[in-house]
Amino acid sequence: MLRKIIVVLCMLGLLGFSCSLLKKSEPQEKTDIQNEEVTVQKEEEKLPDSLYTFNIENLPQECAEQNEMLCAVEKAIKCTIDTNMKNCHELDLPKFIFMSDQSIERPTEISYKFINKKVLPNNTVEIYTDSVCNAKWFGLCQGTVIYVLVPANSTVKEWHVKDIYAIE
Repeated sequence: MLRKIIVVLCMLGLLGFSCSLLKKSEPQEKTDIQNEEVTVQKEEEKLPDSLYTFNIENLPQECAEQNEMLCAVEKAIKCTIDTNMKNCHELDLPKFIFMSDQSIERPTEISYKFINKKVLPNNTVEIYTDSVCNAKWFGLCQGTVIYVLVPANSTVKEWHVKDIYAIE
């Protein structure tokens, strides 16, 4: 009988200790969620209101904006205009940008303005642009064009355009 009482007391002690550990870990989870929300709010910065225009004769190597995400979009646009531009083939861009065929109508001029930015939970970012170009190019340079960005590495200091799609 004494043995049963000792076993029951030990089980109750273990249960109590487990509950106390669970209660201690809950505030940490809430803190992590709050930190994620602060990070997302921090990343939702104001986009520039400028209209950017690039043509085949005017493709500067440096980006107009110092923001890594916006620079990744700009590089993708410049490589769309001229795939032979310096460093284009070193960038991790969608393969269709480099397609070359006589039937493909590649633009020689693209104008765009940043209109929205969405940070998605899967560690990607969508940059929305209002774009105009002088060709069809798969329908990906007229109207609302969305650039899906992924971090190049774990430090999230450099971004790559993973995909491009348009909303008509």
